[in-house]
Amino acid sequence: MTLDYASAVSPYQVAAPYSRFRCVGLRDGQVKLLNFRARLFDVQQSANAIPLHRPRQHVICLHHFDRPMKLERNLDSRVRRETSAKGDIAFLPADAPNRLRFSKDDPERLVSYSYLLFEPSYLKDLALLNGIGDPLDFIPTFSRPDPFLHEIASALASTRIKDPAGNLFIESLLNTACARILHTYATVRYRLSGPPRLTDDQVRKAIDYIQDNIREALDLGSIARAAGLSAFHFARLFKAATGDSPFHFVTRTRMERAKELLRKTRLPISDIAQRVGYQQPSHFSARFRSVLGCRPDAYRKAMRR
Repeated sequence: MTLDYASAVSPYQVAAPYSRFRCVGLRDGQVKLLNFRARLFDVQQSANAIPLHRPRQHVICLHHFDRPMKLERNLDSRVRRETSAKGDIAFLPADAPNRLRFSKDDPERLVSYSYLLFEPSYLKDLALLNGIGDPLDFIPTFSRPDPFLHEIASALASTRIKDPAGNLFIESLLNTACARILHTYATVRYRLSGPPRLTDDQVRKAIDYIQDNIREALDLGSIARAAGLSAFHFARLFKAATGDSPFHFVTRTRMERAKELLRKTRLPISDIAQRVGYQQPSHFSARFRSVLGCRPDAYRKAMRR
């Protein structure tokens, strides 16, 4: 049977006391992050009810167990008893038959885990955009440490960024996760390479585009196109060239423009917020304070003494 891990009632979702479930939808639903927390007894009951199946999506299982957990995983016609710990992942390619069973342990133990789901078309299209054609074979992978993907998933779980550049941050994280998957968990015809660095002209074009559009909700794709690159490679190369991720560079540029307007004009703070890309003055004030350590009005008063 084929199982849709992104459905409204997701596999291993437990409806019981002490259980928690949260879904973060990204890229118009093409990527989803599902976070679970429940008693081991309830998780076992849910897992035992799910037969051998084929996931519709590519599934990254992220384990957040507070102490090692024994599992029995049937994956792609292989069965393995695992002892998995916090920081481990298992990769289930779309259409790879799998089944999971949890070992007997303290039934009241609370266990936490996540699924990072990618629609197959999303990864395939992203690969094609970067010169990686068929065959694109994903590798079923039993539990193994991958703290890098855990860090990405943790950041994606905190995506409520009250900042007009928040999309830049999310897109950069997703591109990094996809690069990791294609490099580590797939056999591809052409290895990921891309240009070795941004030229001075590409850096200038990207920065000019950011500065000219600083009052807009900038996205990674538009900045990358200004530099003549795909978004997939741009974020990594931009950071190597400038020392800042696109998200941090845009935020810093906005704050520098705001500081200039606060010093040189008597514009209301709400107007300054809009001129540097913030529709909500409260979001602007919060970001200004987090970057500079004081509120915009306090900065203005200090500069006029």
